[in-house]
Amino acid sequence: MAQENQAVDNVLPCNAYLDTSLQKDDNVQRILKTFYSSIETLEAETEKAMALQAARTLNTNEQIKLDSYLVYLNSTLFFIYQKLQGVDVSNHAVMHDLRRTRDLLARDKEINEALAAPRLDMPAAKRFIAAGTHTRFVDMNGVMVTEKQYNKSKEEAPK
Repeated sequence: MAQENQAVDNVLPCNAYLDTSLQKDDNVQRILKTFYSSIETLEAETEKAMALQAARTLNTNEQIKLDSYLVYLNSTLFFIYQKLQGVDVSNHAVMHDLRRTRDLLARDKEINEALAAPRLDMPAAKRFIAAGTHTRFVDMNGVMVTEKQYNKSKEEAPK
């Protein structure tokens, strides 16, 4: 157990700034380790996105998504930084950027869902309608008969 804490101490750069009791607290160390792991993942994803941005091999739709992602990422990181500094961000300009980017991403999702939605095949629908309406039915004393049968029965009826 002591070796595990020793390994955690070596991994986390913030331990030098922590009180001794916090350095020995397994719960705090686990939270900090998760935090640093998330930061490393975030750095790796940011590097991938920046490499894609620099390569300019994306089509327009993918480029828009990537740009939106990067703006949201930067705004979120700045928001986190401001919160850690103790700044009241409720009326800060970063909140406007976050809302705007969130709305932009939601709009992009809405557009992509609309493009992926099933479409009505008009020629096929017209064929179905034409096939279903070629025969007309007439109510003859409670019995449904075709219009042709109805006209034939009218001609054969005694006058």
